[in-house]
Amino acid sequence: MYGRVARSSKFLFQKQIRGQGVHNYVLAEFAQFGSNLIIVEPGHITTAGVPSPVGIFATVRPLTIDDAEALLHAPYVLMTDAVVAGNAEIAANGKRRRVNLFGVGSDMPQVLHLNVGMGSFLPHDDQHAPRAFAVLGSLAKEELFGDANPLGSRIEVGGRRFRIVGVMESKGQMLGMELNDGIYIPAQRAQELFNREGLVGIHVVYDPQAPTDKVVEGIRRISARLRLRGRSVLGRPSSRPCTGTITVSGNV
Repeated sequence: MYGRVARSSKFLFQKQIRGQGVHNYVLAEFAQFGSNLIIVEPGHITTAGVPSPVGIFATVRPLTIDDAEALLHAPYVLMTDAVVAGNAEIAANGKRRRVNLFGVGSDMPQVLHLNVGMGSFLPHDDQHAPRAFAVLGSLAKEELFGDANPLGSRIEVGGRRFRIVGVMESKGQMLGMELNDGIYIPAQRAQELFNREGLVGIHVVYDPQAPTDKVVEGIRRISARLRLRGRSVLGRPSSRPCTGTITVSGNV
Protein backbone atom coordinates (compact mmCIF):
# COMPACT_ATOMS: atom_id res chain seq x y z
CA MET A 1 0.00 0.00 0.00
CA TYR A 2 2.57 2.52 1.08
CA GLY A 3 4.95 1.90 -1.78
CA ARG A 4 2.23 3.27 -3.99
CA VAL A 5 1.71 6.14 -1.57
CA ALA A 6 5.39 7.01 -1.74
CA ARG A 7 5.43 6.94 -5.55
CA SER A 8 2.35 9.13 -5.84
CA SER A 9 3.07 11.44 -2.93
CA LYS A 10 4.66 14.24 -4.92
CA PHE A 11 1.64 14.52 -7.21
CA LEU A 12 -0.79 14.27 -4.33
CA PHE A 13 0.98 16.90 -2.28
CA GLN A 14 1.14 19.32 -5.21
CA LYS A 15 -2.44 18.81 -6.40
CA GLN A 16 -4.43 18.05 -3.27
CA ILE A 17 -2.91 19.85 -0.31
CA ARG A 18 -1.52 23.11 -1.71
CA GLY A 19 -1.97 25.68 1.02
CA GLN A 20 -2.30 22.97 3.70
CA GLY A 21 0.51 21.69 5.89
CA VAL A 22 1.98 18.46 4.56
CA HIS A 23 2.51 17.13 8.04
CA ASN A 24 -1.08 17.78 9.07
CA TYR A 25 -2.44 16.18 5.91
CA VAL A 26 -0.37 13.00 6.19
CA LEU A 27 -0.99 12.67 9.91
CA ALA A 28 -4.73 13.07 9.40
CA GLU A 29 -4.71 10.39 6.69
CA PHE A 30 -2.69 7.89 8.72
CA ALA A 31 -4.46 8.65 12.01
CA GLN A 32 -7.34 6.44 10.92
CA PHE A 33 -4.93 3.49 11.13
CA GLY A 34 -3.79 4.23 14.67
CA SER A 35 -1.08 6.35 16.26
CA ASN A 36 1.30 3.47 17.05
CA LEU A 37 2.10 2.54 13.44
CA ILE A 38 5.55 2.60 11.84
CA ILE A 39 5.96 2.04 8.11
CA VAL A 40 9.16 0.53 6.74
CA GLU A 41 9.69 1.01 3.00
CA PRO A 42 12.44 0.20 0.51
CA GLY A 43 14.07 3.15 -1.26
CA HIS A 44 14.24 6.75 -0.16
CA ILE A 45 11.20 8.54 1.21
CA THR A 46 10.61 11.67 -0.85
CA THR A 47 7.85 13.17 1.27
CA ALA A 48 8.44 15.63 4.07
CA GLY A 49 9.19 14.11 7.47
CA VAL A 50 6.33 12.95 9.63
CA PRO A 51 6.74 13.60 13.36
CA SER A 52 6.08 11.08 16.10
CA PRO A 53 3.94 9.08 16.76
CA VAL A 54 3.62 8.14 13.09
CA GLY A 55 6.94 6.92 11.70
CA ILE A 56 8.18 6.21 8.19
CA PHE A 57 11.49 4.44 7.71
CA ALA A 58 13.39 3.89 4.48
CA THR A 59 15.87 1.19 3.55
CA VAL A 60 17.71 0.96 0.23
CA ARG A 61 17.74 -2.84 0.17
CA PRO A 62 14.75 -4.98 -0.83
CA LEU A 63 12.41 -5.96 1.96
CA THR A 64 11.26 -9.55 2.36
CA ILE A 65 8.65 -11.53 4.24
CA ASP A 66 11.51 -12.79 6.41
CA ASP A 67 12.22 -9.17 7.39
CA ALA A 68 8.61 -8.70 8.48
CA GLU A 69 8.89 -11.82 10.63
CA ALA A 70 12.25 -10.69 12.03
CA LEU A 71 10.87 -7.32 13.14
CA LEU A 72 8.46 -9.16 15.45
CA HIS A 73 11.53 -9.69 17.65
CA ALA A 74 12.07 -5.95 18.15
CA PRO A 75 11.18 -4.64 21.63
CA TYR A 76 7.58 -3.47 22.05
CA VAL A 77 6.53 -4.63 18.57
CA LEU A 78 3.10 -6.28 18.66
CA MET A 79 2.40 -7.06 15.00
CA THR A 80 4.00 -6.72 11.58
CA ASP A 81 2.46 -7.00 8.16
CA ALA A 82 4.32 -7.61 4.89
CA VAL A 83 2.80 -5.57 2.05
CA VAL A 84 2.82 -5.86 -1.74
CA ALA A 85 0.66 -3.46 -3.74
CA GLY A 86 -0.35 -2.90 -7.34
CA ASN A 87 -3.39 -3.35 -9.52
CA ALA A 88 -4.80 -6.31 -11.37
CA GLU A 89 -7.78 -7.42 -13.38
CA ILE A 90 -10.20 -9.62 -11.49
CA ALA A 91 -12.95 -11.74 -13.01
CA ALA A 92 -15.90 -13.56 -11.46
CA ASN A 93 -19.58 -14.14 -12.05
CA GLY A 94 -19.12 -13.32 -15.75
CA LYS A 95 -17.74 -9.83 -15.04
CA ARG A 96 -14.30 -8.25 -15.13
CA ARG A 97 -12.86 -5.26 -13.31
CA ARG A 98 -9.45 -3.69 -12.70
CA VAL A 99 -8.91 -3.00 -9.01
CA ASN A 100 -6.25 -2.15 -6.45
CA LEU A 101 -4.51 -5.30 -5.27
CA PHE A 102 -3.08 -5.56 -1.77
CA GLY A 103 -0.81 -8.46 -0.88
CA VAL A 104 -0.86 -8.63 2.92
CA GLY A 105 -0.73 -10.89 5.93
CA SER A 106 -3.52 -12.28 8.07
CA ASP A 107 -3.14 -9.54 10.71
CA MET A 108 -3.78 -6.67 8.29
CA PRO A 109 -7.26 -5.81 9.66
CA GLN A 110 -5.84 -5.48 13.18
CA VAL A 111 -2.80 -3.55 11.97
CA LEU A 112 -4.82 -0.98 10.00
CA HIS A 113 -8.00 -1.02 12.09
CA LEU A 114 -10.16 -2.34 9.27
CA ASN A 115 -13.17 -4.60 9.70
CA VAL A 116 -14.39 -7.63 7.81
CA GLY A 117 -18.03 -7.22 6.85
CA MET A 118 -18.73 -10.75 5.62
CA GLY A 119 -16.94 -14.05 6.09
CA SER A 120 -13.38 -13.89 7.42
CA PHE A 121 -10.00 -12.45 6.53
CA LEU A 122 -6.99 -14.38 5.26
CA PRO A 123 -6.08 -17.27 7.61
CA HIS A 124 -2.82 -17.63 9.51
CA ASP A 125 -1.07 -19.76 6.91
CA ASP A 126 2.66 -20.18 6.42
CA GLN A 127 3.52 -16.81 4.87
CA HIS A 128 5.85 -18.54 2.40
CA ALA A 129 3.21 -21.02 1.21
CA PRO A 130 -0.25 -19.52 1.79
CA ARG A 131 -3.42 -20.88 0.28
CA ALA A 132 -4.98 -19.05 -2.68
CA PHE A 133 -7.64 -17.18 -0.73
CA ALA A 134 -8.92 -13.68 -1.43
CA VAL A 135 -10.93 -10.99 0.34
CA LEU A 136 -12.87 -8.41 -1.66
CA GLY A 137 -13.30 -4.73 -0.96
CA SER A 138 -16.95 -3.72 -0.60
CA LEU A 139 -17.15 -1.91 -3.96
CA ALA A 140 -15.39 -4.70 -5.84
CA LYS A 141 -17.85 -7.18 -4.35
CA GLU A 142 -20.82 -5.02 -5.36
CA GLU A 143 -19.57 -4.57 -8.92
CA LEU A 144 -18.94 -8.28 -9.46
CA PHE A 145 -21.66 -9.93 -7.39
CA GLY A 146 -24.29 -7.29 -6.63
CA ASP A 147 -26.43 -8.51 -3.74
CA ALA A 148 -25.33 -12.13 -4.11
CA ASN A 149 -23.17 -13.82 -1.48
CA PRO A 150 -19.67 -14.28 -2.95
CA LEU A 151 -18.25 -16.44 -0.16
CA GLY A 152 -16.79 -19.65 -1.50
CA SER A 153 -16.87 -18.44 -5.10
CA ARG A 154 -13.87 -18.70 -7.36
CA ILE A 155 -12.32 -15.47 -8.62
CA GLU A 156 -9.63 -14.97 -11.22
CA VAL A 157 -6.92 -12.52 -10.17
CA GLY A 158 -4.40 -11.62 -12.85
CA GLY A 159 -5.12 -14.94 -14.56
CA ARG A 160 -4.78 -17.00 -11.37
CA ARG A 161 -7.61 -18.63 -9.45
CA PHE A 162 -8.45 -17.79 -5.86
CA ARG A 163 -11.34 -18.60 -3.53
CA ILE A 164 -13.23 -15.73 -1.88
CA VAL A 165 -13.34 -16.08 1.92
CA GLY A 166 -14.43 -12.60 2.94
CA VAL A 167 -15.58 -9.08 2.11
CA MET A 168 -14.31 -5.98 3.91
CA GLU A 169 -16.52 -3.31 5.40
CA SER A 170 -16.61 -0.04 3.49
CA LYS A 171 -13.66 2.20 4.42
CA GLY A 172 -13.19 4.89 1.77
CA GLN A 173 -9.97 6.49 0.52
CA MET A 174 -6.49 6.91 1.92
CA LEU A 175 -4.09 9.28 0.14
CA GLY A 176 -6.13 9.01 -3.04
CA MET A 177 -6.43 5.21 -3.03
CA GLU A 178 -9.88 3.63 -3.06
CA LEU A 179 -9.67 0.85 -0.49
CA ASN A 180 -13.17 -0.40 -1.25
CA ASP A 181 -12.37 -1.08 -4.91
CA GLY A 182 -9.71 -3.61 -4.12
CA ILE A 183 -8.84 -7.21 -3.40
CA TYR A 184 -6.64 -8.62 -0.63
CA ILE A 185 -4.54 -11.74 -1.19
CA PRO A 186 -1.54 -13.20 0.69
CA ALA A 187 1.66 -11.20 0.20
CA GLN A 188 3.58 -14.18 -1.18
CA ARG A 189 0.86 -14.80 -3.77
CA ALA A 190 1.02 -11.15 -4.79
CA GLN A 191 4.79 -11.43 -5.21
CA GLU A 192 4.26 -14.36 -7.57
CA LEU A 193 1.55 -12.51 -9.45
CA PHE A 194 3.71 -9.44 -10.00
CA ASN A 195 6.91 -11.49 -10.45
CA ARG A 196 8.70 -9.50 -7.78
CA GLU A 197 10.82 -10.61 -4.87
CA GLY A 198 10.69 -7.59 -2.59
CA LEU A 199 7.87 -6.00 -0.63
CA VAL A 200 6.67 -2.43 -1.04
CA GLY A 201 6.63 -2.06 2.72
CA ILE A 202 6.18 -3.50 6.19
CA HIS A 203 3.66 -2.21 8.71
CA VAL A 204 4.91 -2.33 12.29
CA VAL A 205 2.49 -1.89 15.19
CA TYR A 206 4.01 -1.32 18.60
CA ASP A 207 2.80 -1.00 22.18
CA PRO A 208 1.22 2.48 22.42
CA GLN A 209 2.62 2.83 25.93
CA ALA A 210 6.20 2.24 24.75
CA PRO A 211 8.64 5.13 24.24
CA THR A 212 8.87 5.70 20.51
CA ASP A 213 12.64 6.21 20.58
CA LYS A 214 13.09 2.72 22.07
CA VAL A 215 10.92 1.20 19.35
CA VAL A 216 12.96 3.01 16.70
CA GLU A 217 16.19 1.82 18.32
CA GLY A 218 14.99 -1.78 18.27
CA ILE A 219 14.04 -1.65 14.60
CA ARG A 220 17.41 -0.13 13.75
CA ARG A 221 19.21 -2.82 15.71
CA ILE A 222 17.42 -5.67 13.95
CA SER A 223 17.92 -3.98 10.58
CA ALA A 224 21.66 -3.81 11.27
CA ARG A 225 21.75 -7.50 12.16
CA LEU A 226 19.96 -8.39 8.95
CA ARG A 227 22.35 -6.26 6.93
CA LEU A 228 25.48 -7.72 8.51
CA ARG A 229 24.35 -11.35 8.40
CA GLY A 230 22.63 -11.31 5.03
CA ARG A 231 19.88 -13.42 6.64
CA SER A 232 16.87 -12.98 8.86
CA VAL A 233 17.26 -13.27 12.61
CA LEU A 234 15.00 -16.31 12.39
CA GLY A 235 17.83 -18.13 10.62
CA ARG A 236 16.38 -18.46 7.10
CA PRO A 237 18.95 -17.38 4.48
CA SER A 238 18.03 -14.20 2.64
CA SER A 239 17.48 -14.54 -1.10
CA ARG A 240 19.78 -11.60 -1.79
CA PRO A 241 22.49 -9.74 0.16
CA CYS A 242 21.42 -7.06 2.64
CA THR A 243 23.49 -4.12 1.43
CA GLY A 244 21.46 -1.10 2.41
CA THR A 245 20.84 0.92 5.51
CA ILE A 246 17.76 2.03 7.35
CA THR A 247 17.24 5.73 7.91
CA VAL A 248 14.59 7.80 9.63
CA SER A 249 12.51 10.28 7.72
CA GLY A 250 11.36 13.11 9.95
CA ASN A 251 11.59 13.50 13.69
CA VAL A 252 10.67 9.99 14.84
